[in-house]
Amino acid sequence: MIDQPDNATYDAYMLRYPDGSWLAQLTDLPGAYARGATREEAIARLTAAIPAYYAWLTHHDEYTPILRGSPTVTPREVVDAPAGSDNMLSVFFSGDVEPVTEEDLDWWLAVLDWAYGDLVAQAERTPHLPQQHALLGAVATTQLRVVSYATGASVDVAGAGSDSLSLLDVARKKAIAEFRRTKADQRAAVREVDGQRWSIRRGLRESALLARQAFDYLTALQARG
Repeated sequence: MIDQPDNATYDAYMLRYPDGSWLAQLTDLPGAYARGATREEAIARLTAAIPAYYAWLTHHDEYTPILRGSPTVTPREVVDAPAGSDNMLSVFFSGDVEPVTEEDLDWWLAVLDWAYGDLVAQAERTPHLPQQHALLGAVATTQLRVVSYATGASVDVAGAGSDSLSLLDVARKKAIAEFRRTKADQRAAVREVDGQRWSIRRGLRESALLARQAFDYLTALQARG
């Protein structure tokens, strides 16, 4: 393993919702995020979540760098969410214009696969929880929309069974397959869909965020029974 620098600093990309709440995420760590009632709370929670994120990576990848020292999170960009926006999704940040290399793609898709694998495993623990079906169905539908917006591909859940785990599995596989087959020119382009800007980098970032948030939502649902 390669050690991380002591007291590493991370740039947070901040989303402010119309109700005043905040979502903070680290684009350097796919799917690392936190929510808060204030900007300060979101940043504090995101800072506290970084060691757990590295522990999660280590569980899946023995080559994960070792986190040493106390990480620091600083706001890099703040964007307001449009009124009525889907709270499962984020927005286009300035860094989303950066082309995605083959190496980037390999890493993001590995993280995405791990995140969905954990989500499925968590869902299998409580297959009869009523709210779970609605949550997983919404995640599957949102994931396919993200793929369509980012890549331009037409994707659906054809061939999936009626249960939510089948829907989620199809969405997961189609997302990975569609992102995998993108070419270099696609991974450097920015598209406009319904007044929003999308890129492959944004699609990958949104997908990792979606899967990780869904895992946390489901865990909270299970805790409430």
